Amino acid sequence: EGLCEFISRCHPMAGIRRLLACVLAYVGTAGPATVVPLGPKSELHVCSDSILRIVHRPTLEPLSKVSLIARADWDPVAFTTKNTSATISVTTAQIEVAFSVADGSITFRDRFTGTVLLTEASHSFTPVQDIGRDTFQVEQSWLGGADDEGLYGGGEYQNGFLNFKNAPIEMVQSNTQAVVPYFWSTSGYGVLWDNYAWTYLNPPHTALVPQVPTGTSGSATFTPVADGDHFFYIGKSAPKAGETPGWNQPGPNLVVSLVDPNVHTIVVQDWAFAANYPTSLTGVARGLRKGTAYRVNYAWSMSDAGLFVQGPEYGRTTLRSAVGDVIDYYFVAAKTGHEAIVGYRTLTGAAPLYGKWVYGFWQCKEHYDSQAELLAAAHGFRSRGLPLDAIVQDWFYWGPLGWGPHWDLTRYPDPAGMVKELKSLDMHFMISVWSKFDEKTNFYQEMSSKGWLLGGSNVYDAWNPSARELFYNFSKAAHFSIGVDALWLDATEPEDLPNMNTHTFAGTGNYLMNSYSLMTTQAIADGLRRDYPDAQGARVFSLTRSAFAGQQRTGAALWSGDTSATWDVLRRQVAASINYQMSGIPYWSEDIGGFFRPKDQYDSLAYHDLLIRWFQFGAFTPIFRVHGAGTNTELWNFGESTMQTINASAVSLRYRLLPYIYSGFARVEIEGYTMQRGLPMDFGADPAVRNIADQFMFGDAFMVTPIHSPTVPNATAPPHSQREAYFPKGTSWVNFHTGKSQLAGHAQVTFELTEAPAFVRAGSIVALGPLLQHSGEWPADPLEVRVYGGADAEFALFEDDGLSRGYQGGARTIVHFAWLEARRELNIGARMGSFEGMLSGRTFHIVFVSAGHGVGVLPCLTPDKVLHYDGSAVTVSALANTVELSI
Repeated sequence: EGLCEFISRCHPMAGIRRLLACVLAYVGTAGPATVVPLGPKSELHVCSDSILRIVHRPTLEPLSKVSLIARADWDPVAFTTKNTSATISVTTAQIEVAFSVADGSITFRDRFTGTVLLTEASHSFTPVQDIGRDTFQVEQSWLGGADDEGLYGGGEYQNGFLNFKNAPIEMVQSNTQAVVPYFWSTSGYGVLWDNYAWTYLNPPHTALVPQVPTGTSGSATFTPVADGDHFFYIGKSAPKAGETPGWNQPGPNLVVSLVDPNVHTIVVQDWAFAANYPTSLTGVARGLRKGTAYRVNYAWSMSDAGLFVQGPEYGRTTLRSAVGDVIDYYFVAAKTGHEAIVGYRTLTGAAPLYGKWVYGFWQCKEHYDSQAELLAAAHGFRSRGLPLDAIVQDWFYWGPLGWGPHWDLTRYPDPAGMVKELKSLDMHFMISVWSKFDEKTNFYQEMSSKGWLLGGSNVYDAWNPSARELFYNFSKAAHFSIGVDALWLDATEPEDLPNMNTHTFAGTGNYLMNSYSLMTTQAIADGLRRDYPDAQGARVFSLTRSAFAGQQRTGAALWSGDTSATWDVLRRQVAASINYQMSGIPYWSEDIGGFFRPKDQYDSLAYHDLLIRWFQFGAFTPIFRVHGAGTNTELWNFGESTMQTINASAVSLRYRLLPYIYSGFARVEIEGYTMQRGLPMDFGADPAVRNIADQFMFGDAFMVTPIHSPTVPNATAPPHSQREAYFPKGTSWVNFHTGKSQLAGHAQVTFELTEAPAFVRAGSIVALGPLLQHSGEWPADPLEVRVYGGADAEFALFEDDGLSRGYQGGARTIVHFAWLEARRELNIGARMGSFEGMLSGRTFHIVFVSAGHGVGVLPCLTPDKVLHYDGSAVTVSALANTVELSI
């Protein structure tokens, strides 16, 4: 019997019962979460009203694990327990948990409605050997909520779809995939899986084609036993002892398609020789019919793979990790996707606001060959009036000195002078650094002499805190000391996984497998925040090719790896970007235009169309960066017309939206917000959005509908300009470029090649700045405030110095805008706060958007009101054509 129940029985007065229950429940000082034993081998940790940690042990030995990803200390939480012969119950302000004494399973309920959110179906420990150590393969299965629930998260994958309910997904770091083991459901819960090893979501179990050592092709018959979506997984069913994932294979072919009795073909996956095939791929065939025989045609060229199928009959969610001493996960009660993400960041750390320059445009290529070439490119942007905030030096700046963070002074004679010249152009600078070193370098020799390399490789052991400090110090000497702003931490999986089947400072590399990127980005964040608190360390930014849970707290953004320049890859990038950010980490980037590009890229009009559409998608992602292999990616290399189209439709749009974007990312840190969100985060109650993988919200206002195919069925417009889109129920939408309304439901939408495909939700306020050359251009005035009527709307304009951490101590301003639809009034609140260098007065161009008015990228030449704002509250009426001071 719990303490509160005992008090309640002893004190018949209801008021006293409530008071004592609140005062005397299980509370204490801030520290480790309170542990409630659940039988001899399980325990529950009460972290907060909405977050619980569950641990199952294979033996009676007490838990000794220290998490790499989740916080250790929690504020006191009031909760109650109740024990009977059949169950142990724990109740917080939001969750009711029941542990079955008979079978050891746990059921999670919403405390207020009694609705079952999640139920453990089973868990298991299978003994395995990990480099001579006795441990276990661990597996946990749950029964979710509604049969039609959507399940999202897990990281970034190249499968091209959202909603992983019943889908087999192999969770292994690779060049184009990143693991974040957090999932959330539209049924009201999230799960953080605290395991770092080779992991499977919903492990494949039904082989249509058994695993074969080499590539194969053929056909098979498949007859579903249930109606609904079926997932076809091509890869390994499970890792073998001592095995290393096989990725980075050179562009294998992979095709899986179904033919129904009416000879209609369903394409499930078609990799089509794109580069950097991941460890496995999963495809989905929607709406298959029970009892119908489908012919499955397949072909693949990669080794050691089979074809597995999984459908609705699977009926559970399972996570299996190859190595683990315990089963360890966190349950998050979350009514919405936003609450699920807030829960994740509460567990693993906040995502900090970057310097304002990070949200501008990044110029990158593989690679600048000299100081002179890089500076010429920088001057080329300024002389042509093309906006730019950051330029990047990719690898090989070390020349014959060998792989490592040092400069070949024959080609970069004055690195410090180069950085200084870039700053004179109002440009920031990022440089590529790897976790490996050439054997002839001092970096290798020092790491090797201390035993800080992984196995026999040239990659350093990022789990060793002393090795992390040394790794940081290498770049401190070569880069940060001369003013380099950020590091591009390449190949942080690490490439080729030298951590596998070897020992590290913190345990076996198999046990720690997926967490390398978290640790190496932590090295840079720790060093910069300590040594440069008022410069690069004030708002740490790194770019990296891998990720893991908690990495957002290190200031590291993921980029999606070395992709190929095809329309299909662009489609996969859209889905990957959405799912990654729905996993809880809000910072994602890509190689706009594809890393591997066609040989005729400068002259091919077909490629230029792809490049334009890719830029337009990139303008609505967190980090807006172009990159390419063996190419000159500067816009002028693709001809005047293409350059101007990209600049007008994507780059200038990005800079005009900076007030909206920067204010949104301030919310990311302050509120746990997510700027680029899959539609289920805003419209989770609409089942029609749960599988949409190629549309997303960008902030509260924009719904982006990227064009990712050269043609669409039944097209009535030119190539590269039309697609089908779904407009969620409960609101209407406005075409950003025309101001015309679009009703909810399915529709064919058309955008000229000069238009970024985007709509604005009715009932939105969008703040746009002037046309800029860089984000620090000041004063950024006037501000155009577009009001999209049709419903009430709110927007909070956040401004600060854009560089320091002063905003965390209150050195910032916030101005609230509120549109009242019924009264046709825009209320602008009194400015809150201040910061050094702020504008005491602002000019607001108020635009009430209508068809043909207040549309597109360029500033509106005929605003409805011109308001000289001095920081006092004011009301603007759209009816009376007046501006009134608020009382």
